[in-house]
Amino acid sequence: MFSNVRRALLVLGSLAASFCSMGCLDRMAVDTTAGILAEAGNTTRGFFDWEAAGYAAPSGLMQLEGLHFVSPDNELLTLTLAKAYMAYAYGWVMDARDIADANGDFDLAAHHQQRAFLMYSRARDLVLRVIKNRDEKLPELLGKDPQTLSAHLKKHWTDREDDAPPLFWLMMAWSSAVNNSPDMDSVVDMPLIRAVAARVAELDVGFEDAGALVFLGGFQCSFPVGLGGNPKEGKAYFERALAMTQRRNHIVLISYATMCAVANQDRALYVSLLHEIIEAPDQGNSYRLSNKVAKRRAVRALTKVDELFYDE
Repeated sequence: MFSNVRRALLVLGSLAASFCSMGCLDRMAVDTTAGILAEAGNTTRGFFDWEAAGYAAPSGLMQLEGLHFVSPDNELLTLTLAKAYMAYAYGWVMDARDIADANGDFDLAAHHQQRAFLMYSRARDLVLRVIKNRDEKLPELLGKDPQTLSAHLKKHWTDREDDAPPLFWLMMAWSSAVNNSPDMDSVVDMPLIRAVAARVAELDVGFEDAGALVFLGGFQCSFPVGLGGNPKEGKAYFERALAMTQRRNHIVLISYATMCAVANQDRALYVSLLHEIIEAPDQGNSYRLSNKVAKRRAVRALTKVDELFYDE
């Protein structure tokens, strides 16, 4: 009897060791794959077919989620998954929301906005995992005041190459979740997100096509002066971002038009920016797919001129 129990325990021990080895090997394989996927993600920026990319994106997200389950603390993989959620939500889910809204199907529009909110929230939580693994105190400060948060970031987040990316994607995911949240009270988080954006700009102002400047410009144009906004200063942020990107990134242009030109009630600037997007030639592999997203938005935005501007 005891020999049978001993043999059974030996078998179980061997199986446990095998499962452990398989898990370790799986993590090694996933960690190796993460770099390949991150590089492949960069190449998809040059893809030529917006529809095909949208059809493929959900399966890609599910595959990335599976890989992340195996190796949840791989920073590169986690940020790649967060960026994938951001891209799909902005480029396709929000597009479906806008079409439904334009067609007067407000229930469908609300459905897609809720989907986008959940995706942005998932992206935010993924980035927060990366940040917490590096700095356990920082997530707590994200619920404090902007001054305390800024002081901590300046003291502890100082590496241009390593620290700018997670802070940037936190800024992007968190602000996108707030902008699409069913809870309007979440807008109180925006000054904290602004503090993160300011730190990104200090670390690497050109990161992701001067994305921190675009955020700061959008912030200034989206809030009244009493809450920290200033449309004229917002315009300066956008102009600086456009100069740095040589006007090749049309997401910057569409943001400039729909936030800053509207806030400043500059009809001519709004129309000019939208026509620039629609009529521009191909800007190369780095911008092809995202510029197609911007062009779709620009075409729709042109139909809203008279709704948004009151004076010629």
